[in-house]
Amino acid sequence: MWSDPISSEAIVDAQKDFLPNSKRGTAHMFSAEALEEFLSRNELSHVVRAHEVQQAGFQVQQKGKLLTVFSSSHYCGGSNEAACILADRQKLRTIRLDTT
Repeated sequence: MWSDPISSEAIVDAQKDFLPNSKRGTAHMFSAEALEEFLSRNELSHVVRAHEVQQAGFQVQQKGKLLTVFSSSHYCGGSNEAACILADRQKLRTIRLDTT
């Protein structure tokens, strides 16, 4: 998924659940409402995504239904941690790797 989440407060037009992603210059940004619709249509409970640096290695967003995981610590010389996901018996466990 190359689109990024956006907070509902950041969307001015209530009819828009998607906005162009000017930060990346490609793909779109999506609201929590758009995510809920996607999950419902595809009979899913959550989306796990990557490709966006998170300071703690992961971030839970959009009413707990979206999990962003970034597995590379100190990305491009930064100070971010790394994390991974373990899916076991219909449970997701986030493992944060302290790389300091």
